[in-house]
Amino acid sequence: MSALLGDAAMCRMCGGSDLSTAAVDKALGTNWIDHSCWRRPDSTRVCAACLWACSGKPPATLRMWSIIAAPGVVLPPKHEKCAMPDGAGLTLLNRSNPAPIADLLASPPDGEWLVTIATSGQKHVLPYAHVNTGAGAWVVRMESTNVTSTPVEWATVRRHALELRRLGVPAPAVMTGDPAGIATADKLTAWVEHSTPLAPYLRSPLLDLALWTITKGTMQ
Repeated sequence: MSALLGDAAMCRMCGGSDLSTAAVDKALGTNWIDHSCWRRPDSTRVCAACLWACSGKPPATLRMWSIIAAPGVVLPPKHEKCAMPDGAGLTLLNRSNPAPIADLLASPPDGEWLVTIATSGQKHVLPYAHVNTGAGAWVVRMESTNVTSTPVEWATVRRHALELRRLGVPAPAVMTGDPAGIATADKLTAWVEHSTPLAPYLRSPLLDLALWTITKGTMQ
C-alpha cells in the first residue's frame, strides 16, 4: 500500500485531508461500488487510513465487525474470532454480543466516540462513520445508512421493541406494526401498549438498529 501513496489531498471516501493519498482507481480498483457513500466525490484521491480500513480478507478485515471506539471507556474484549487489532477504548463485535452497543447508545460517554454496525460483512462501514461527542444527539453508521437519535429516544424505542419481541412478535412484524403471533387478549393488550409508541418509527433505520441489537440472549 505504501508504494501507492503520494500527494496531499482530500480523501474521496471520508472527506478528510491527508498528507499521503493514493489515486482512487489505482488503489481501490475500478469495480468499487460504494460511490454513493463517498463524501468528496469530486476528489480523485483516497487517504492512507481509508485504504487500511478497507484492506484485508475475512476474518482480518474491518468490514466483518461492528465497532465501538470510545477512548477512556472500558469495553469488553473483541470477538474471539476477530483477527483485527484492538486496544483500550476499542472493541470489535458481531451480533452474537450486541449488548455493549445498545448500552453505550443509551448512555454515551462524555468524550468522543463512534459506533459502526456491520450487518452483512460485505460493505465497508468504518470510513463513513460519524464521530459523536458526549450524550447529545448521535449518528451511528449501519451498513450504508446513517441512523440518528438521542440516548432517551433510543432507550425508548429499543425498550418497546424488546417487549414486543418478548411477546413473540417476529422482528419483521415489529418493523411493520403487524400483530403477528398475538393470539390472546392479554397479549393483544400488551401489543397495543408497546406498538403504539413505535408507530412513528415503523420501517425506520432507528427501529431496524434497535431490532438488530435484540437477540435471543438479550431477550432473556
